Amino acid sequence: MLALVLIGIGAWRVFALVGAAPLLGYANQFDMRRISACVGLWPDVPEADKLQAHPEAPIARFVRGERRPDECYWSSELLFVAPVAATLAPGETVDLRVIGAIKAVTLVVIAFALGILLRRRPGPALAHGLVFALVMSDPIVTLWVNTLYTEFTALLFAYASVALLVAIGTRETTSIPPSSTQMTALALSLIGLGLSRQQHMLLPALLIVPLTISLWAKARRSALFLVAVAGAVAFSQAGLIGRHPTIALANNADVVLGAILPASGNEALTAKRLGLPERCLRSVGATWYEPMGEALESTCPEALVMPRRRIVALAATEPMTLLRSVLRGIPQLQDWRLGYLGSVEGSRYAGSDSVRAAVGVLAGSIGPVVVEMPLSAFLHILAATGAIFLGSAVVCVIAAWSHRCSALSLALYSLTGIAWYAVMTSIFGDGYVEVSRHAQLASVALYAAVVVLGAGLLTPMLAPFGIPGGRAGVPAAAFALLAIGVALLARAPLRYAVSTTPMSFGVVDRPAQNKVPPGDVEFSGWAIDPSGVASVQLIVDGGAALPARYGLPYRGARAEPLTLYFPGYPNTADAGFTAIVPAQALARGAAEVRTVVVNTSGTRTEIDRRLLSKDAR
Repeated sequence: MLALVLIGIGAWRVFALVGAAPLLGYANQFDMRRISACVGLWPDVPEADKLQAHPEAPIARFVRGERRPDECYWSSELLFVAPVAATLAPGETVDLRVIGAIKAVTLVVIAFALGILLRRRPGPALAHGLVFALVMSDPIVTLWVNTLYTEFTALLFAYASVALLVAIGTRETTSIPPSSTQMTALALSLIGLGLSRQQHMLLPALLIVPLTISLWAKARRSALFLVAVAGAVAFSQAGLIGRHPTIALANNADVVLGAILPASGNEALTAKRLGLPERCLRSVGATWYEPMGEALESTCPEALVMPRRRIVALAATEPMTLLRSVLRGIPQLQDWRLGYLGSVEGSRYAGSDSVRAAVGVLAGSIGPVVVEMPLSAFLHILAATGAIFLGSAVVCVIAAWSHRCSALSLALYSLTGIAWYAVMTSIFGDGYVEVSRHAQLASVALYAAVVVLGAGLLTPMLAPFGIPGGRAGVPAAAFALLAIGVALLARAPLRYAVSTTPMSFGVVDRPAQNKVPPGDVEFSGWAIDPSGVASVQLIVDGGAALPARYGLPYRGARAEPLTLYFPGYPNTADAGFTAIVPAQALARGAAEVRTVVVNTSGTRTEIDRRLLSKDAR
């Protein structure tokens, strides 16, 4: 009964946010147009603005217009959007809360169904109730409901998949195959998860490993069924759906040039191992959106079409390069609020405080707590969850061969596995561009893992109230001790890694092009570092450093503060810099200019590399 009450509290929180006025939900950012293109459902704004990004605030009214099949991103998100669009005549509008209500009802119905499924198992039922009440109804989840983003569908089906995996994998009689109803429900959840985003194409395969092993001896048909489902999902995403050509080019540039090469200790060797020509070194640090003054199609087209198998192969020869790539992105992963996407209709970049003001205590969120956490604490938590993933994986695989994995171990394996899968596929799938959004599945899974572990520790204390489960405290305590031990042991290595890894990020806004008119050349932009920026320097043709003036106020293209994008970094309000490259530096017609950030620990990070030349016009 307590578990169902908790689900009811979670449902109250969900509907309070989804039905609020003004509309609450993440703003209409450029990626939403991919779903709009499939069904012809566009923001009800002037025609010239329909295809633009609108990150300042969400737009409530959407209008039925033309479909754009070439831009369509096929996703299970369309299960909720397409039926609504189909009921509209051309030119007819709909409030986005209609789609949100359908999603919210689906989420709550699934939650109660899972609660009923687990009702005879006090420990898992309590953990599930707490996860729904605290995690699945938290605004870090529910702000996706009134949107056309694919994140909600991924979160919904991941939630259902984990609960069903636990229910099936820890059923009372393992000698009897699981029911066809439960297997069908799990298959549908895995399909919905794997088809939500191409990023998640291999996630079903990761999740089913322990269950498939445990089913192999007693229920081989069920095991083969799960393998077939996971294989079909991966094949569909990779072989049938694929990525839009432009998206593929952008992702490759952001990963190879923007994430991997800047983390290398030997750029030339890493580029060679990736099969890139030497001229690509001119574009180290560039991204699709910040190409550093030249078209990447000219400077390094090879990076844009690189097969991902070369990155996988790089793990064998340069694992530290890939680890540094992940470490550089972790401070951005701490942004669980996504403040750069406004959340309140009619307000500019209104965030969690405004959402709570509109709904009250029901809209309380873990997001601000995580954002304000010291980076060192966040790093230790991630290290602890990595240890829990490896530990629970070993426990589940060994137990699956002999009898069955405990509910706690299987839940922790699934949740921490989802988290680390999301982190790795975000960084090596899209680079650092909106990495906090692309890895939102990780933040929710990590939060759920903490709640599940806490429930495991709490359950034995409820025995006096007639709730059995005393034995659940032993594995929970073991995992808690493992997490604490690893976090403590990781303090020195993490401190060393952060202090020696180039962690700065920044952009040179001017000059916009590398062909510059005669005379002095102004370099200006912004730079940040999790340890703080000590100085910014320009290195011209490998010579003496030209100091830049740092600490200037900086605003984005829409006059938004840089803090919205990097809330965990210090001094983002005054992250601007400017410097002058004198005209005589280009006396020979061209000059290489590198922009280097020096942090407070003395670590140097190159954030921009240009080959300037005089414009002949």
